[in-house]
Order: sequence, then structure tokens, then C-alpha cells
Amino acid sequence: LAALLGELTGETPLAAVSYGTEAGLYQAAGLDAIICGPGDIARAHKPDEYILASELIACQRMIEALGARCAA
Repeated sequence: LAALLGELTGETPLAAVSYGTEAGLYQAAGLDAIICGPGDIARAHKPDEYILASELIACQRMIEALGARCAA
């Protein structure tokens, strides 16, 4: 799935992140987990947190492409 998301977005997937998510709970249950979405973690969880409209549009396109690929 990480390779597919990299193909769809043109970005190289990271192997690990240094911030907390629920992904660890899934991994503890023996399930693979992917963390993806719009925005830049450097702008997250602080006053005036925001995402750019272009990031939201890119995320929408990625989700649509992922859905189309999985449905094929």
C-alpha cells in the first residue's frame, strides 16, 4: 500500500514518523498501518494550524485514484 500511495502521489513514502498516531494500535493488533493525508506536520498542532487548499485538493485526488485502483 505504501508503494501504491507513493506511485499515486509521486512522493517517496517515509518508513517511520516521530509523532503520535493511532497507527501503533493497529500494528499492535497485527495490522499494517499507513498514515497519510493533507498538510505539513510542521504546521500541525499549534496555534493557527492550517492546510493549504492545494494540499487538500491533492489529497482528494490521491483518495479518488486509490479508490479507482482498488476497484479495478
